[in-house]
Amino acid sequence: MPGPPSMFDSPSPALSLPDSLRNYIQPNFGHGLRIWWAFFWPTFVIATILKIALDYIVVHAYSNLHVSASVARPILKYDTYVLSYIVALFVMDYILSKKFRHFRIALLTNQGGDGAQELDSTLARALRVWWTYSWRTLVYRLIAGFVATIPIGLIIGMFDRAPSVQAVVRFLFMIAIDGAAGLFVIYSNIIDEDFGTFRVCLLPREKETVSPVAPAPTPESV
Repeated sequence: MPGPPSMFDSPSPALSLPDSLRNYIQPNFGHGLRIWWAFFWPTFVIATILKIALDYIVVHAYSNLHVSASVARPILKYDTYVLSYIVALFVMDYILSKKFRHFRIALLTNQGGDGAQELDSTLARALRVWWTYSWRTLVYRLIAGFVATIPIGLIIGMFDRAPSVQAVVRFLFMIAIDGAAGLFVIYSNIIDEDFGTFRVCLLPREKETVSPVAPAPTPESV
């Protein structure tokens, strides 16, 4: 069974698009990196801000006996994951209609083939892409984390006398693994892939307009 496409594979032939969608862009690693970064940093920043705010509210409520420890503890433990996935859904919806410097993301019908039409990025369509991104990223993250357990443990062990440094190093490794997994999924499983009734493609930033050709002059009109 063939494995997932590598980000270093040679480009495949471009799709056969109608005249209104010509100049289909074959995605490469650079496109994947730009899309990943545009998705990763807003998700990380917004989810972090929401977590800080939620943690403050929960701790304040617990300190004033408004909530019990049995309620506060799971919220403080799992809110990072829940908020990250929720925020990622809405950022994904934004990304699927985003224009980059030299290209834009488009959703095409008919697998991008003859007669393909562009679709708007709705929350329902973003949900399908988000689900693929979420579960595949989780799988790759677990695999990468398992493989990197020993080297990460050795590096963290070098800072036994500095617990704060250990925490920073562990956090940076987690961010690196999450980022690598997300980049691989976006490039290999999102761009140029089919999601039921639509396909995620890259097209030129501006839609091409075909200018009408003036008819050749006839003897009667001269």
